[in-house]
Amino acid sequence: MKLSSEALSAKLESELDAGSVKADPRSLASYTVDGKVPSLLCFPPSPVELASVLHICAEAEASVIPWGGGTAMGLGNIPRQMDVVIGLERLDKIIEHDDANLTATVQAGLKVATLQKILAQRHQFLATDPSNPGLATIGGTVAANINGPRRMAYGGMRDLVIGMKMVLANGQQIKAGGKVVKNVAGYDMCKLFVGSLGTLGVITEVTFKLAPISESAATLLAFGPLSECLRLVDELSQSTLLPAAIAILSSDLSKATSTAPEMPAVAVWTEGFEEAVARHLREVQELAGRIGLTAEILQGETHQRLWEHVRDFGANGKNIVYRMTIPPASVAEVVEKIDKGITAECPARYIAHAGCGAVWCSLDAVPSNAEWFSTLSVLAQEQRGHVVMVAAPPAFKEGIDVWGSPPPSLAIMREIKHQFDPQGILNPGRFIARL
Repeated sequence: MKLSSEALSAKLESELDAGSVKADPRSLASYTVDGKVPSLLCFPPSPVELASVLHICAEAEASVIPWGGGTAMGLGNIPRQMDVVIGLERLDKIIEHDDANLTATVQAGLKVATLQKILAQRHQFLATDPSNPGLATIGGTVAANINGPRRMAYGGMRDLVIGMKMVLANGQQIKAGGKVVKNVAGYDMCKLFVGSLGTLGVITEVTFKLAPISESAATLLAFGPLSECLRLVDELSQSTLLPAAIAILSSDLSKATSTAPEMPAVAVWTEGFEEAVARHLREVQELAGRIGLTAEILQGETHQRLWEHVRDFGANGKNIVYRMTIPPASVAEVVEKIDKGITAECPARYIAHAGCGAVWCSLDAVPSNAEWFSTLSVLAQEQRGHVVMVAAPPAFKEGIDVWGSPPPSLAIMREIKHQFDPQGILNPGRFIARL
């Protein structure tokens, strides 16, 4: 950084209103990332001021960490440098809700739970389920590419985002996409920024396509031996049924989320018109019974509590959490191998989203469990997938790339990073191959 913290603070304060820049140790400590504490905090009230802040930081060669609700800050490598944290909490407005066309445009600092409550007044919702939605922001959810258990029914974040505004590292404001679902001609820049972890620019505004809230929703939880649970998943995939989500739960999870005994379980979320939900539940229950599984139906609060448990899996900030992404057809084989690797000395909890190929594992933060990274990486590569260490104490991130082996497209990613952030000041080192 070319300037001292005091000089940089003075320049930033000259561009912002009173109280927008903080440097006291108590405030800074609340914005620690993997043990690193920033020198300054900055809270711009609008995209214009945000652009000014980034321009000043670029001139000073000061590194910038964008911060939404802080719920996904454990994702990524340890930052190389951490000078200024830019908090987006003041960018929290709904720009437009076009309920007739099922779209909404919102600022990046808006809390996900707040948005969902507002959309619910028009019987609509955004089909994403980040952990801690009362804290998670729209911008952070998009930047971290957080989806949820209903991805198999509604698509992922890249499917939901149809427009976006961003500020680049030099302070330039740009936009991509639009406010209608079919609007892209040429390169879809939105997809580039979704999941970029704030390394290409700071997202300030997002336009989403929405979905109507279903008339009814319920879960069938079937439990028994893992082999029979996996058979149920296989038969569901070959049936004409269209559940919203299918999750395979390890033994301790099924016990924690229902009255089921401590056995592996399959949770099948179905939603829609009441008649359709009733038919789904009846047919899945009959299918589970033929296989030899015991089933119970969860509705209302118990249904909601189970999926909140799934949504918040691994979000306590204390464990080592891995996310494996593989073809859905490989989920059964991978889950069996993970389950066999669990012993009393090495307990693991897992959730496998059978419809989209995401398998999550949470283990106690001890050195032996950090070794699961290489084991899971080999297992994922055998299935043409990959593994990410989603969260871990900083000591377990030292000397490794938490994103796993770099993809074949790394050279292209490096060039894109250079074009958008030539000085490398945005979230330096946190992304794949320490971009």
